[in-house]
Order: sequence, then structure tokens, then C-alpha cells
Amino acid sequence: MRKIIVPTDFSRQATYALDLAADFARQGDTMITLIHVIEYSKKNVTFLGSSSLNTMASWSTGVEMDDVYFVELYRKRRDQMALVMEDEKYQGLNIQDKIMMGSPYHAIAEEIAEQDADFIIMGTTGVNDWEESLIGSVAEKVVRNAHCPVLTLRNAVRYEDINQIAFASDFKEKIFPFANIPKKIQSFFNAKLNLVYVNTPGNFKNERVIRRRMIDFATENKLENYEIHLYCHEHEEEGIVCFAEDYKMDMVMMATEGRTGFSRLFEPSIAEDVVNYSKKPVVTFNMHKVQNPEVVK
Repeated sequence: MRKIIVPTDFSRQATYALDLAADFARQGDTMITLIHVIEYSKKNVTFLGSSSLNTMASWSTGVEMDDVYFVELYRKRRDQMALVMEDEKYQGLNIQDKIMMGSPYHAIAEEIAEQDADFIIMGTTGVNDWEESLIGSVAEKVVRNAHCPVLTLRNAVRYEDINQIAFASDFKEKIFPFANIPKKIQSFFNAKLNLVYVNTPGNFKNERVIRRRMIDFATENKLENYEIHLYCHEHEEEGIVCFAEDYKMDMVMMATEGRTGFSRLFEPSIAEDVVNYSKKPVVTFNMHKVQNPEVVK
């Protein structure tokens, strides 16, 4: 993974995301871009500066410079960013920071395109009850639309903690040439890949048929070090989350599609629910958004 973007709001979860990105960077030659976006709905995304660069005097953003609140907020965020960048645990790593102004989602999207990013790592607070909702959150929008794989997490996790990965799918269609994404992520962590099919009452399938389909999928994609699981639950998204907890998975991975050809399991809304409710890290990639199948390098 050569280029990783980590959005931050300076929360505990954002720190977890940066810590994991730092772990990734220690595995090889990786550049991390740490971005914070000051929300300002009246303007397009604008670069304001970084912890070591103050461009405030040359802003041409249309922000009134007598807007004391905005100027002080920028200075506060710049100071917070400087504290992060000075932390000794990140020393020696290739990390650049940016402070932006505009829509948080659009700023992240523009940064992905500009950097030609391989991976996004985002902290998310998640929810603890299936009756709660975070619809409309920045994390969900990124999961739905990102042009590279997205890893979301709500708890601290380290690179060496990822030994068991659950790849949830319906295994009905080939995902080639995108099959290299699960394989490369598995290889990056040197982890076991657990293929998971959630059998629901509304979309019930014969176990023999599903097992044959999963074996064919593994054979066609030349998977190694994997295990097959069928898990019964009323709902796909809850089933994925419960499987990960019951079988002590360290990470969940899903491909999203959202158009014809793949079952409901691949719709972005399912992935967003898993991101919301999973206590485990979740990797998602959108097969119609990913521009380069060789994204995980």
C-alpha cells in the first residue's frame, strides 16, 4: 500500500485510524496523507495550510478575514495538527498533513483523486443498537463512493492483530479482475481468509449448492489459506456482524455493487450497516467505483 489517506477530526477513533496507518507504513514504503476539513458550506474545497505551513494571509477563499471565529478555529486546528505530527510514535514515517475548507466528503473525494490513493483508513464512532442510525455520515458516503478500498474502524487495532479475515459475499458472480483485492489484502496481513455466506429466510439457498458455489469461487480465483462458512441469520448485515463476533474474526471485508447482477448482499446500504454496527474493522470496495484493480500494492 503506497498511498494511504487518513481523515481526522482529532477524535479517539481518528487516532486509532492513524495508528493503524502508521503500522501499515512500517511494513513498507508508504506515504500517509492526514487531512482535516473545516466545514464551510458556502465554498468549494480549498487548501488552507498544514501544521508547518500557514497560508492564511494568501487565502482567496472569500472568507471574510474579520470572521474571528473561523480564523481562530483554523489556528486551533493547525495547532492540533502540529501536536499530532510531533508525536514521537509517528516520527520517521512519511506523513504529510493538510487542513482543508469545504464539505468533508468532497474534500476526501478530491484528495483520493489527487493522490491516486490506494487505501483510506477512517475512524467511525459506530452505533451499538440496530435501532440506531448514522445515515448520512461522512464515513458512509466514502464507503459508498470511494474509488479505492476503505477501511473503517471504531476500536484500536494493530497490524499484527489481523490474522482472521471474513470475506462476506453471495459468491454468485465472479468479481475478477477485482478478486485480487481480497487476495492482496489477505496477503498483506498474512491472514487466513474466511469465505462467508449468510443464509437468510428471505433468500434461503440449499447448503450443497452454496458450498459448491463457494468452492468454485475459491478455485477460479486461486485462493489459498481459506475456509468456507455458511451462517444462518434473519438479515444479511446482522449476520455478517454476528459471524465476525461468534467466530472471532479480526476484520470483515465486503465488495459492494449496488446495481444489477449481484444480490442484495453487495448493495452499498448493506455495507454501510455493517460499517455502522461492526466492532471489528471493515474493508469495503465498490466494484463500479474502483478505477484500478491493482489498488492494493
